[in-house]
Amino acid sequence: MKNVTFKFYSVLKNEDAMPFIGDDLLVAADGLGGAGSAVHAIDRAKHPDMRSEIFSGAFGDLPQISSGLLRYFEELIEPMADEKDDTSALWASRIAIARCVYALTEGGFKGAALDDKKVRADLAEFIAKGLHGAVEKFGLENGKYDDQLLLPTTLAFIRFTEGENSVIAEAVWAGDSRLYALTPSGLKLLSVDDEDDSGAITNLFYADNPKVRLNYIHHEIGKPCILMAVSDGIFDPFVPHEHLGVEHTLLSAISQSGTAEELADNLRGFFDGVHGDDATMAFVSFGFDGIADIKKTLEQRTERILSIRQKQAEMHSALEVMDLSEEEAAHYVEARTADRFDYIIPMLLDAAERGVDDIAVTAEIRGAAESMRSDGKTDAEKSRRERRDRAWAELDRYVLSHPERVTAEILVPALPKSKRQKTAYLKFKETADKLAAARSGRSGTERAAEGPTTQRQKLHERIQAKISECRERFDALWDEEDPKEAKKRIKELEISMVWCRIDNALKFGTGIGDIGRLPSSDRKLAYAVRDYNAKYRASNSERRDAENIGRDYERQWKELSGSLKRDKRLAAALLRDDAIRRFGLNGSDDAVASTQGKKNRNDFLRELKERKTEIVSEIVRALAVGCDRTSVIDGQYNATKLGLFRTYYRLRADPDNGAREFERELLALESEYTGLVDRAES
Repeated sequence: MKNVTFKFYSVLKNEDAMPFIGDDLLVAADGLGGAGSAVHAIDRAKHPDMRSEIFSGAFGDLPQISSGLLRYFEELIEPMADEKDDTSALWASRIAIARCVYALTEGGFKGAALDDKKVRADLAEFIAKGLHGAVEKFGLENGKYDDQLLLPTTLAFIRFTEGENSVIAEAVWAGDSRLYALTPSGLKLLSVDDEDDSGAITNLFYADNPKVRLNYIHHEIGKPCILMAVSDGIFDPFVPHEHLGVEHTLLSAISQSGTAEELADNLRGFFDGVHGDDATMAFVSFGFDGIADIKKTLEQRTERILSIRQKQAEMHSALEVMDLSEEEAAHYVEARTADRFDYIIPMLLDAAERGVDDIAVTAEIRGAAESMRSDGKTDAEKSRRERRDRAWAELDRYVLSHPERVTAEILVPALPKSKRQKTAYLKFKETADKLAAARSGRSGTERAAEGPTTQRQKLHERIQAKISECRERFDALWDEEDPKEAKKRIKELEISMVWCRIDNALKFGTGIGDIGRLPSSDRKLAYAVRDYNAKYRASNSERRDAENIGRDYERQWKELSGSLKRDKRLAAALLRDDAIRRFGLNGSDDAVASTQGKKNRNDFLRELKERKTEIVSEIVRALAVGCDRTSVIDGQYNATKLGLFRTYYRLRADPDNGAREFERELLALESEYTGLVDRAES
């Protein structure tokens, strides 16, 4: 038979010691990271030769150490002797395991009757002596926190004797490092953790601890079998089903390995990836003819454990929550909903506005969204109406101010096809052409009055300034919603149109009219235009013709624009596309509606937030009822915890899912794992 032997150390905190394998011995030690977290800052000036001083302090009482064992000691103390300061846990595990190995292989406890309490007490005292010696040699002091200990460590070892058909395994330990056997019938626990119900270690080595004890159980295990000494980093990642996790990891690695070296590398690589703590293992097989034989012999067990582990992964959530109360199951989601309420409510309100069928949208949130949509329609209609009025006001002002440009810039060049469109088009176009002709045929008197330095030009510039002032005031009042302010906006538009007519009167020497509609402060300019026209007007017949054409032009435009406003298709047929774009006759109401909607939305959000407590409860109930559906607010929760919440309510709706039966299977498997120590203790 070719026994397989290896050891490995997956280093994270560097508080375990490299395990030991001897002819009849497996040993593991784990320095306690929390209790032993104090860092020992050694003054290297006072202790220049750390290696020699560690040996004299921790091992000075050992009469002789063989060269083979000395190499192991050197490996252990290497990190203690370097320039770095190390934790109390690191020192403790290395000193304890070194003295234990020496005592059982070369010292006075070689072959000792370990079933004798007195022998084990003496061995514990011998191991602890090295801890005391290091404290005295280097003046080590405890940390400043109450829960810290000086040089704390666990220790576990198996002294084995191989027979023809079985192996005698004497399991000895203090703390929570464990001893295992792996057989064709499965993994067997050989030690019992020294822990209380809270998980705190109740028995361990540390300096000045006279109460430490070494526990002992005698086992006879049939061959073939594997013995292991491990630190808690091997099994802690799999709590609460740690034995199943350890066996699954071992069997998976064995099934994928071809040599002992490869098996050790695969196991170390796995625990390097877990990276929860240091993980150490000492491993020796009996009755197997190499890795291939181990793999074949354990094949059936491997298939069973892989199947159970797969099923456990699939039913993990159900197993975790099925024994919880509803209060326990819902606590996280309820607390998180309250914490993230200000983020959750806008998301649900948005979903309701878009008509998304989301389980977390409560009746109250849906009602708020419906009210918002109703208000939004009103806002949009108001926006469309105001934009349309503004667009036509801009077009009116331009048409009345520039009759000579209307044909070229406003009306389409082609003759419309329908009779109704053709009539409206021809009447207005004819009048516009007449007015343009009247302007080009001005009298010599009027031409004489023209020029950049004349009184007429100055009056024109002043009128244009008035028009600009009206437009600025009109624009400033555009976003006002107060009815009084809206009236002011209309008044400014009317005044602007009066000034446009006065400017036309100045151009064509006609009567100005409408002076009474101007503010009293502006009438002086209107009177100046009237006086100018009286002084320079053309002949009576020319004046009457111009006045008639001007009035007809305004009337024709009023009729045409009224038709265009009522019929969008007519407007599209008679107005140029660039004119429609220029004056915003096809403008969108999105911006105004969005602004108004935002204001309303904030009001609704504020009302919803005032009922936070009730709405939180409603959302949690909705998520529970809809446990098979997702929601837009899922991202506000931890995915794992939300999944457990939903699993709990799925189980309530369908309790017959096999979880109970599988739980009983796991409990039966647990009794298989602990069967040896249960019988030994009883």
